Amino acid sequence: MERQNYVSLWIGSIKDDESLSKYVDLAYNDDEGDFLPSQFLIDFDIDIDDLDEDFIEKVAHEKDCNNLTSLIGGCSYDSVILPRFENMIGTTIPEQINAAIILYNFEYDGRKKEINANNYTFKYIGAVSYV
Repeated sequence: MERQNYVSLWIGSIKDDESLSKYVDLAYNDDEGDFLPSQFLIDFDIDIDDLDEDFIEKVAHEKDCNNLTSLIGGCSYDSVILPRFENMIGTTIPEQINAAIILYNFEYDGRKKEINANNYTFKYIGAVSYV
């Protein structure tokens, strides 16, 4: 759900940046002029009206990352959120992780923790304040 000054993080594995964009980006319905939920929103049962698409940040690396800094370093507010997420899960991350999805001004309730599909896997890590 929408919550100012909070950020929610998912980590996972996906083929490449293009696949991640297709998974996360909202589609536009020309017929009705509305955005349609992405597969990511569907997978994690997130209401499209609960977030602002301008506050979605995503990253996919060519190679697997072995720590959060290499995974999400360089993302918005990384100097604040990295230590907070590391306090939650430690500095190392599971093998075969090359992607992250970050929703700003959003605190996910964790109703679905993990998705394992044919072409991708993502796991919800948690939400922290970025201020």
